[in-house]
Amino acid sequence: MIDVWGVFSNALWILGLAVLLAVWSYAAYEAGRRKCKVRHVTNELGYALALNAGMMLFLAGMATTEDRWWARVLWIVIGLGVIAESVWRIVQHRKAAAPADTDEVE
Repeated sequence: MIDVWGVFSNALWILGLAVLLAVWSYAAYEAGRRKCKVRHVTNELGYALALNAGMMLFLAGMATTEDRWWARVLWIVIGLGVIAESVWRIVQHRKAAAPADTDEVE
């Protein structure tokens, strides 16, 4: 009989790596089109969040396939770090997009 949990958990990390490869490939294409470095494209909010989503899928797959409790905790901690980095990026993007409040007296 097929181990459905094993198929699901392995599909998570494979899907995560596929998302990472797809986002990186498209960023490399976009960087070539813009004539800039891939690093500059992947630092944009949309690309960075897509890379983090792929990384979260990968980490979830690794955590679900792991049998040792300490290794599972490690994968989860790394995942929480990726989530924190995503939140930090969103906050920084919103701060940069917000109009500057000036306290000038008219």
